[in-house]
Amino acid sequence: MDDRSRWRALYVASILSGVLLVGISDANVALPAIARSLHVGPTSLQLISAGYVVAFGLTLVPFGRLGDQGRRHQLIRVGLLLYIASSLACGLAADLRTLIAGRVLLGVAAGILMPQTIGVIQQLFGGADRGRAFGAYGVMTAVATASGPGIAGLLMTVGGADQGWRWIFLMNVPVGVALFAAGARHLPRTQPVMTTITRSFDPIGAVLLGVTVLLVLFPLVLTTGLPGDSAARWSALVPAAVFAVLFLRWERRYLGRGLLPLLDGELLRTRSYRNALLVAASWLAAGPGVGLVMMLYLQLALGLSPFLAALVLLPSSAASAFGARWAARRVLRWGRVITLTGLFTSAAGILVSVLAVNLLAQRPAIAVVTVAQILNGLGSGMVISPNHVLLLSDVPAEKGSLAASIGHLTQRIGNSLGIAATSAAFYAVVYGHAGELTNAGRSTYDSALVAGVVAAGLFFALAVWATVTDLVRTRLYRTPSEPIDRTTKAGART
Repeated sequence: MDDRSRWRALYVASILSGVLLVGISDANVALPAIARSLHVGPTSLQLISAGYVVAFGLTLVPFGRLGDQGRRHQLIRVGLLLYIASSLACGLAADLRTLIAGRVLLGVAAGILMPQTIGVIQQLFGGADRGRAFGAYGVMTAVATASGPGIAGLLMTVGGADQGWRWIFLMNVPVGVALFAAGARHLPRTQPVMTTITRSFDPIGAVLLGVTVLLVLFPLVLTTGLPGDSAARWSALVPAAVFAVLFLRWERRYLGRGLLPLLDGELLRTRSYRNALLVAASWLAAGPGVGLVMMLYLQLALGLSPFLAALVLLPSSAASAFGARWAARRVLRWGRVITLTGLFTSAAGILVSVLAVNLLAQRPAIAVVTVAQILNGLGSGMVISPNHVLLLSDVPAEKGSLAASIGHLTQRIGNSLGIAATSAAFYAVVYGHAGELTNAGRSTYDSALVAGVVAAGLFFALAVWATVTDLVRTRLYRTPSEPIDRTTKAGART
């Protein structure tokens, strides 16, 4: 492909990835409207949310491996067709079972597609061009992560209070059709031929890993902080540990037979890749967790509609795009310094928001929070975009889809853990002080917001630790005159 064709393929892959990330958060905004429309309770709503996340997590790694075996173009076509059909099923669902089934299939489609988008970029770009390509990809990722709730709120406003949730899913249909046409025209139809060892699939490892992921995610996605949460859900972690041990033993045995296991040990031993996994997982636990409790606070404490609450948080999306683009152009030289700066910039925006709602009257508080979201979004973009570049900086092109799928799996687990922790802390304070949501006053919600942000702060501290660790490692393994450029061999030692 010539240079212009490569960048067109990059834009298609980036937009596709952004659409999939929007799907993680947009349905959560619609859950109250779904409850009114289909007359379902909290447990059913959890299944609607959990179905997508769990199916997404289960399919990432196996289909990442399949994508690296020369099937990437076919998987993108199959995934988009499934995405269109499942979105249509969700939008037209007349009952709860149809909606849950549609959400599960939508998660499967996302799990098929997400590894292929990054695999395409790994295939088409190398050296400094790869850094710029992943910078552009990071811009789309940052915007999608920040704008999901706002898009959902707008569609619900247009569609109406009770049926607007259907618009969220039905809009995926024309988007999916457009992406299918664009992919058929611009995405590469071939890819480098894999070696025999890379072509091994490891089906038993895929099953063991899938069961482990399912058991780990199960208690997390069912944690809301509501009084009805059952402590028995945490018992799923016991068999999860058992299956994890079985999976690791099988992987060693599979490798001993001269075959490539599902989780490539060479990837996991690469320090830049491993540290970037930890940064991504911990930040996606902290950032979206704060976003969730802030969205709850604006609606429950300040009485804003979902759309108006989304508008308050909207500056974060625009600032995130700017921060991601700015950071992408400088990450090859400054490396983790940019990530660390982004972490503390975002933290400053969050701290100003919390202080404003606790110290100011309603209107001034809303104004300050809106402005503070610029800092929050700017920092978030500076974290997400560089991390995509650094995550795959030392990964061979033929392992791009697998490396990306492992990365997204850890992100989904981190995101689920962060949402569970922050929402549980928020609701625990509300129900502990007021007994019911309707009985809680603003002071109670102020305390609940602080509790949720403190819970997210633990993951923030982990992200800072991983960033500093990678920064120190990079400084130690480069010569004094060498820039922090992960595309050079000296700067990419592991």
